[in-house]
Amino acid sequence: MVRTPVRSEPVRVLLIDESVIALHGLKAVLLRCESIVVAGTACTEAEAFAAMEICRPDVVVLDVRVGCASGISLCRAIRESHPNVGVVFFTDTDDPNILYSAIIAGARGYLLKAASGDALMKGIEAVAIGRAMIDQHLTQKILCWVRERVRTLPHRTVEDCPDEDLRILSRVAAGETNKAIALELHVDQSVIARRLQRIYKRLRVSGRAEAASCFMKSGRELFSGPHHAGRYATSSA
Repeated sequence: MVRTPVRSEPVRVLLIDESVIALHGLKAVLLRCESIVVAGTACTEAEAFAAMEICRPDVVVLDVRVGCASGISLCRAIRESHPNVGVVFFTDTDDPNILYSAIIAGARGYLLKAASGDALMKGIEAVAIGRAMIDQHLTQKILCWVRERVRTLPHRTVEDCPDEDLRILSRVAAGETNKAIALELHVDQSVIARRLQRIYKRLRVSGRAEAASCFMKSGRELFSGPHHAGRYATSSA
């Protein structure tokens, strides 16, 4: 049974928002939670950097815009200088591309301002123990965004595979097992298994049967056996 991590001390939070009114509202909401302490607030990028050193927060809550500065850039800077501090975006922006940028910048939480106070508290507490929290209303947009990204990825064919992959693919298409392929190519079975996973990803197929089908459709010659082993490199393609 996996135990949920717990904190023995309240979570120290730094609130960053260009609106003083928004900061007062956030502070009022979080004061209701005994497990969270508002260690400080900031309205600008300069104030945020100063507060980071003075307040020593466990979690930073900020918007995607902080005055003239980018909240994404600020998040990246905070994570680089304070890698143990969790960052939660609390914003009106529901653009999946902004969410993606926030995650790449190191954020572990992304909540919309329409979320309830309880949702914000839970998000802060989750991030404080190393977990991630994404607003449930963004789930569908995230899924659509991911599908669109996958759909527009350049399609790779067998012809794009390096020779080392083709040696494996040809044997898979011939019906050989990983053990047999490993023996012929003089490598460990784990090497073949890892390489096959890379091949599946490259060809955007789900498994062995689809990979074999791709190879057969390419019209390439099937070859198997030690006399066709040739050189095999274990480096990544």
